[in-house]
Amino acid sequence: MAQTMMKLDPSDPLARFDAALDALEGNLARVLADDQGQAHSAEILELREQVKFLTDERDQLLADLEVERTRVRRLKAANQEVSDRLDAVVGALKDMAPAMQG
Repeated sequence: MAQTMMKLDPSDPLARFDAALDALEGNLARVLADDQGQAHSAEILELREQVKFLTDERDQLLADLEVERTRVRRLKAANQEVSDRLDAVVGALKDMAPAMQG
């Protein structure tokens, strides 16, 4: 897991989270395989709960990320609209400036 985490882009929390979840699932599979079904049921239950928690957390992060992406798109569109309006006003003022001087 440490090697996988080091290769990931540190600015991508979802990729890091997915890598952690994959490592946890791998550990669960190894526990089940190593003990050949003889693992303590409490350990297995705890690992399964961790996987469920991380899966739920990942799903929430994805939903939050989509909300923020939508917000960014709206802000960019609003910014472009304001910029276009300002350009139009500046152009109109430039057109009126010679008429006001004469």
